[in-house]
Amino acid sequence: MAVTEDEVKHVARLARLEVGDDEVVALAGHFNLILTHFERLQEVDTSGVVDVVDAVDVTPWRNDEVASWDGRERALAQAPDRDEDYFRVPQILEEA
Repeated sequence: MAVTEDEVKHVARLARLEVGDDEVVALAGHFNLILTHFERLQEVDTSGVVDVVDAVDVTPWRNDEVASWDGRERALAQAPDRDEDYFRVPQILEEA
């Protein structure tokens, strides 16, 4: 499965990145090298390897507990633009 130049351009557009034609060619090459490494990893026999999740007897997750936090005003005070209790950020999505 090779990454095409059109796919690189598509991903760059989705990420809102300006990528020149020479960069598209280079990025496609880099991505294809990465995929080649992953394909080689898939050939490794891991049948005798214990899953990390199975090796741990205790669940690493903590219980969700409600806790109060008094830092709201300090955090909002650092915002470059604020609307009452909310951060104002530039619009990044176009109207539908």
